[in-house]
Amino acid sequence: MPTPRPSTASSSWWPPLAVLGAACIFCWPVFLGRIMLPADMCLLMLPWSALRDQFPAFHRAYNPMLDPIQQYLPWRIYAVESLRAGLLPLWNPYSFCGAPFLANLQSTVLYPLNLLFLITGARHGFGVSAILHLTLGGLFTYAFLTTLGLRRAAALFGALVVMFNGYVVTWLEYPTLSLWVFMWLPAILLCYERSLRRPRSCWLLLAALAVGLQFLGGHLQVSAYVLIAFSLYALTRFLAPQPALPRSRSALLLLLPAALGLALAAAQVLPTLELAAHSGRVSQGAGAAVRTALPATHLILYLVPNFFGNPVAYNYWGSFRDPSAFNFLETACYVGILPLLLSIFAFRRRGPAFWFFAALTVFAVLAALGTPVYLLLYYLAPGFRELAGLARILSLAAFGLAGLSALGLDDLLARGEPSRLGRAPFIFSAAAAAFVLSCLYIFQPVIAALGSTFQAYLLRQIAAFAVLGIISLLLLQARSRLRLSPTAFAAASVVLLVADLFGFGIRFNPFVDSRMAYPETESTRWLREHAGNSRVTSLASAGLDWMPHNAPMIFGLRDLHGSDSLRPRLSFDLVSGPNRDQASYPDPDSPLLDTLGVRYLITRRQLSSKWKLVHSTEAPIYENTAARPRAYLKAVGQERVSCPDPVFLLDDPHAVALTTDSPVPAYLVLTDSLYPGWHAAVDTRPAPIRLTDQAFRGVPLRAGRHLVQFRYDPAAFRVGLFISLLSVSALAGALLALSLITPATASRS
Repeated sequence: MPTPRPSTASSSWWPPLAVLGAACIFCWPVFLGRIMLPADMCLLMLPWSALRDQFPAFHRAYNPMLDPIQQYLPWRIYAVESLRAGLLPLWNPYSFCGAPFLANLQSTVLYPLNLLFLITGARHGFGVSAILHLTLGGLFTYAFLTTLGLRRAAALFGALVVMFNGYVVTWLEYPTLSLWVFMWLPAILLCYERSLRRPRSCWLLLAALAVGLQFLGGHLQVSAYVLIAFSLYALTRFLAPQPALPRSRSALLLLLPAALGLALAAAQVLPTLELAAHSGRVSQGAGAAVRTALPATHLILYLVPNFFGNPVAYNYWGSFRDPSAFNFLETACYVGILPLLLSIFAFRRRGPAFWFFAALTVFAVLAALGTPVYLLLYYLAPGFRELAGLARILSLAAFGLAGLSALGLDDLLARGEPSRLGRAPFIFSAAAAAFVLSCLYIFQPVIAALGSTFQAYLLRQIAAFAVLGIISLLLLQARSRLRLSPTAFAAASVVLLVADLFGFGIRFNPFVDSRMAYPETESTRWLREHAGNSRVTSLASAGLDWMPHNAPMIFGLRDLHGSDSLRPRLSFDLVSGPNRDQASYPDPDSPLLDTLGVRYLITRRQLSSKWKLVHSTEAPIYENTAARPRAYLKAVGQERVSCPDPVFLLDDPHAVALTTDSPVPAYLVLTDSLYPGWHAAVDTRPAPIRLTDQAFRGVPLRAGRHLVQFRYDPAAFRVGLFISLLSVSALAGALLALSLITPATASRS
């Protein structure tokens, strides 16, 4: 590796400031009080669709993304409110008839940087967190590249590519994928590289800390990709001729950060693994996985990012092969035209850094295309059989191309007498133009069918590609033939990159009025006052005419539905059915709704006489006259015991207490999900919990009056917390020891 060049304070401040400034400019509506969420989707759904008149500028959702408002926002609201109340939210009683909350990795309850939401509030925190993590990712990348010996301008260029490439920008509303995990990759590599150069320093321990933080960031799939990149970097450094390291030490320098980082995150990882085992999520087979691979034609998105349209323009058609597998986010891979051209010149830097970035890029692209490279991961890497979204591994290609483009720019800046560029940039440009024309020919029938409006849109996108390509080539020629100074060339390169990536991505993310994000209405207020311990749900009459899943939890309402990739399998299969659309299942007249105690239903459907209309301010709310209570007594061989229903004395997220009085031995049935970690006591004595009615909790009782208590105390969390605290103590002790040893060593020398 090249050694870093000496720096002066007067010349080193501007790249970090540029990183921060770029993040702030990209998210500028945050400073006007807007929230970085597609909260305008609420105005399309019950009961908030009745509030459209309060927002005259609203005509349609700016960018129709549902998961950010039905998953991330409710989860953060619940986490923030729980933590402010002094409660660590281990259990979520409001979705899926009850489900683990902390074990849901994307809840990110233990991710330290999400304490920011306690200050900003859940709604405004997403935009502030985006600015923070974009800045951190840029600074980590900049520091990593300068550690590799690159000039500041080249390192800044690579940092901007990492911050604003297509993968990051399009997943900003899904921060566990783009921000809270991925942005720790350059931090891990930075600390690891510096630990190689200073073996007796704290950098290896800081690498372990970064590994632990990315595990807490909320997405095991992206974490797996981060660890793959880390392992590949360690391999390239191991094979590098200088500095030579003993094999045992090389293995230790890789395994220690990974193992210690995993141990630091054990309080999160162990509950998540337990939930994964009880979620019933299984592999669909290698063939099914490969069928969702990125089509080779979609590589055109590296050149023309909106070739298949854009959801903001409501003209996306890129899911032609498998509508269930593709959307704009899953295939966004744009890194800019100039970075692709500059990557060509990285081939003149044949050191370990080049081989790492090149290998990472090639590996990620081949895996995303579903080649045998991916099958190696599928069959050999634990957990890969259950992963979805093959194209998400293109995040590693974006990082690889960012590094290659920085190396290429540094090479052009390094040459005192700019050499001729050769034919490579022009050959690449010709090949890229030919690829675009070939895709136009292949998809000509579809493009023709889309109409003249889309054809004009596509023509503008191709024209933008051509203009950017020509300007990039002219800039390279100016450096080569006109002897443009290194400073001017670097500045022009950064400006062109920012114009390119901002032009693509700055209009993609919605920044909306915070009042759109689940305001309380007359309907939600009425339900809070009347639902009590009973359940509510919503069923669609058509389209989006229903309440988003997980939205009831914002108002403390218990829903039998929910939205999450990991959920208790038994209760989910019961209330949602195999391959059923939760928005319309089960049927309103199904006895299942009666058994589960669904007392109130929000819907515009036509209902039978068992449903009584009780409220209709913003949306019709019906009461189920046949609904059972959430807890009841059931005798062996009988449906129910003829006696008073159990009475709730306590109904908190982690504890439930009831009194019962039965003339005969019976089971107390609580229609909340049965899940490991729940314990029962009858009259303060431990009692077994039995699986009852396919998915729920049953406690056997003798005849008479009893106090029954349920308490959630998961062993997976307790064991994981012990490991995490032990690891934190070990890390703190090691850092303290190194801080004491290093000055002593320096003074003796």
